[in-house]
Amino acid sequence: MTERQERRDYFRINDTIGLSYSVIDDSSENSAKGTEGKKIELDSVLTEIDAKFNQAANTVWQENPAVAEALGLLNRKISIVAARTPQAADSEAAPHQEHLANISGCGMAFHCVDPLAVGTRLNVSVVIKPSNIDVNFIATVIACEPSPESPAGNYLMRIEIDEESHSAKEQLIQHVVQKQYTAGKNADS
Repeated sequence: MTERQERRDYFRINDTIGLSYSVIDDSSENSAKGTEGKKIELDSVLTEIDAKFNQAANTVWQENPAVAEALGLLNRKISIVAARTPQAADSEAAPHQEHLANISGCGMAFHCVDPLAVGTRLNVSVVIKPSNIDVNFIATVIACEPSPESPAGNYLMRIEIDEESHSAKEQLIQHVVQKQYTAGKNADS
């Protein structure tokens, strides 16, 4: 018997997350790409507004530092609220269900009731707990095997995050590292 080679590139954790996914057909893949383009456009507009805001705040700072600080705090508060507010495109998505998932920076595994074929493309939305950050990405099913002992579903699905989903991968990596750090810190106590 040969030794099994480890293929993981990232650390993994088991964690409870909010999860929803939908199968991508040709028309929804095109609309997903359109949504990504709108997000990039929105990001560039917000970056431009932030640059102008910073210039104005610097001018105000010279005349009245207290007012400039208040404006900066208000701008930060608006940014935090906006980051936590679901966008219109997200409101059409299926509601998130709590799942225990095995998560890494390159993919995840979770129990499901849908038998999906290997190679099936998915739009995936994950809500990371406890911060409630919504991470959206496109993934490919790499395995979906029967799992009759599972109370949460009949199949164990493993998905791989697409290479183009850099920000989603980064958010998941940060989440995994934070959870590992917290677990290690609690173990030392």
